[in-house]
Amino acid sequence: MNLQGWTAWMPAVETPAAWLDWARSGAVAPPVVAEAPPPIREIPPLLRRRAERMGRALLHVLSRPELPYAGQPLILCSRLGEFPRSLALLRELARDGQVSPQQFSMSVHNAAGGLFMMAQKANAPLTALAAAEETALAGLQEAAAQLADGAASVWLCFSEEPLPEAYRLLDTTPQHTDYFALLLEFTTGEAFCLQSEIRVTAAPASPLQLLRFLLLPEEETLCLSPRGGWTLRRQSVSGSGDAR
Repeated sequence: MNLQGWTAWMPAVETPAAWLDWARSGAVAPPVVAEAPPPIREIPPLLRRRAERMGRALLHVLSRPELPYAGQPLILCSRLGEFPRSLALLRELARDGQVSPQQFSMSVHNAAGGLFMMAQKANAPLTALAAAEETALAGLQEAAAQLADGAASVWLCFSEEPLPEAYRLLDTTPQHTDYFALLLEFTTGEAFCLQSEIRVTAAPASPLQLLRFLLLPEEETLCLSPRGGWTLRRQSVSGSGDAR
């Protein structure tokens, strides 16, 4: 796989320069700043009015002009999806015994991606993945599989928000906000190769750790999961070499 482009957003960290500064700083996550969801003027009003904060942030990343969409397959990765809607639906169900069909339709993991595809009038494959602490690995595996199956390029997107207090005791993983999209292709030259060769003891890499690895060329290896010894490595390929 080869990274051909990327775009990312979170409050107070929007520009490529700001993200590079964060990557070089070594901070676990960019600073969290309370801020309204970003504008998504590229999405028609009838579609964007259906999106709430998480959906709007993802649509903002997918619609950035510096990474124009060209009909590629779209892979959406999120550990919990739009859990604020899900939590509201659970409370509504407990209170009223029924839920809004429209709210339920927008609570599933592929909801924002569906809005984006409709806005683009695209009929490309849309995949939604959730794999707990191994979500970064699952996304890369799916991207590699689609490239190996003949896709010229794929969009791999990640989105997360901190859990509400009601769930914090059940999940001890770091809480942070991040939204980013990667344009991945299979080409010759500098590439990232998924490998499953050795046992590793490091914890699975989070999506944010994946983004930092991709932004820092001096980083050579990233542990994606100790199960199976999955790592992501930088390597050079030439000619017919396969670095998917």
